[in-house]
Amino acid sequence: MTISVGELFEKSELLPAGVVQWGEQAELDLLGVYIVASTPDLSDRVGRIGIYRPDTSAFDTLRSRCPSVTVDGAPATNEKLAKRIGAFWIPESAVLYIGLAGTSVRKRVNQYYSTPIGNRSPHAGGWWLKTLADLEALYVHYAAAESPKSAEARLLNSFAAAIPPPVRRALHDPERIAPFANIEVQAGMRKRHGMAGYKKERANAATPPIPAAGAAFSAAPDSNRAPARPASAGTAGSGSGIRIESQIITDKDRASSNLRIPARSKFALPRADGYLEVSYQDRIFKARWRVNGSRSGTIGLGRTIMSSIEAPNNTIWMRVDGTRVFIED
Repeated sequence: MTISVGELFEKSELLPAGVVQWGEQAELDLLGVYIVASTPDLSDRVGRIGIYRPDTSAFDTLRSRCPSVTVDGAPATNEKLAKRIGAFWIPESAVLYIGLAGTSVRKRVNQYYSTPIGNRSPHAGGWWLKTLADLEALYVHYAAAESPKSAEARLLNSFAAAIPPPVRRALHDPERIAPFANIEVQAGMRKRHGMAGYKKERANAATPPIPAAGAAFSAAPDSNRAPARPASAGTAGSGSGIRIESQIITDKDRASSNLRIPARSKFALPRADGYLEVSYQDRIFKARWRVNGSRSGTIGLGRTIMSSIEAPNNTIWMRVDGTRVFIED
């Protein structure tokens, strides 16, 4: 038993404005937040769904839309996806997802309903909910909020604080706690779920490349530069290559030009200094790779990218295929 929807609203100083069954329109046309729960009762802490029951057809759809989806770097099957997502299910919890609406609760909830699994927009967050066999039995509670982002943060913090230690320890990621379908625990921090490639490739893959990251490397000889090209089936962006994790990103890193690669991940990258072809948010550019002996290697992404690529105290994941690197976003 954890915390009810009503208690979450109360602790976050929000007034409930209504509740609808999944698929029905929320009438609040104001900024706000919403909570998807397995009960319409504000005081019900346990809810009506005790276990994670996956809908295998949802995984069929996901894998047809995103054929490169993986679990821990290996091609995903329906069984692997169900097992991994189910490992984040919180028993005896009525609350399954917390979201914000920066324009209109009605609009945002409708976007949540209508976004197909595997799509990037308009509402890609919380897609684990759409793997539930009991999806149609869920309810959407909502409230107005002048600052939806702050209100959402309070709701998420209150939820995490209510999870008993034994329940935390049983989860796949016992440290980053949020409702079942919240992949982001807070802005810039995601659950360690080990899945990748679960969103469709971006349609605009031919965006012109940006210059080489960092002025110090902009004068590299032409012989070191490969012509920029859109991601294709042969690039790491398609889901091929080896998946590795960066060092934890610090404030100092964000103010510098370099992404640090720990020793445990350097095996996937070239053994000698040189240049990498990096793909990030539909852009492909050259970046300097330094091995740095036994210390962490560095990829020179430039200050602009480093200042926005991830929040401090988090890592990022990437795929490496020879000298090609695809940074996951």
